[in-house]
Amino acid sequence: MKNVTKIRSPLFTLLLLSIFIYACSPKLYVDESKRYQAGTLSETQIDSLHTFLKQNDRLSLKDTIIIKYDFNKDVCWNDLSYQNAEFLNNVRWAFQKNIQEKAEARPKVAIYQYREPGESFSPIKSKGLEIETDSGFLRKLLFKEVTTCGTSAIILPNGKFLLVKSDPQFSALILNAKDIEQKLQENLVR
Repeated sequence: MKNVTKIRSPLFTLLLLSIFIYACSPKLYVDESKRYQAGTLSETQIDSLHTFLKQNDRLSLKDTIIIKYDFNKDVCWNDLSYQNAEFLNNVRWAFQKNIQEKAEARPKVAIYQYREPGESFSPIKSKGLEIETDSGFLRKLLFKEVTTCGTSAIILPNGKFLLVKSDPQFSALILNAKDIEQKLQENLVR
């Protein structure tokens, strides 16, 4: 009987530890139906967001705001970390070029890149890009849930917003006005 108790105790401890680690790990959203979250910011929240974003000297504020937000200790890009410097620079360049092309095609949209404070980012997301470090404001306002591969937010002038969770390729940029409105309606109703 003592042998069974000796086995159960470590097994129970291992199970509890596994549950704790899983519960504290960033979520990876792969199911398209669960990847989106919609909401509405109050006028005060919109004003605060505008005030915060105006501090960013790289961009001027526009009607619609798109923000790509990356989290510290994200493992999304770890597989690429072992590539050579030229490859990493090419990936960074292609990512930035895509953002610039989308920004030029949408003159009423401001596209921002932010990350939470920290030191543990993939080289893909930490060097050579125009990524600002969040003071904690955006994290509290929009990016409350830590996700693997970051989250993007599309904020419309009326305060409605759409979050795209686990968004490594910044796919929020390929959603057009019709797609955004449809996803807002689908996810505000839930």
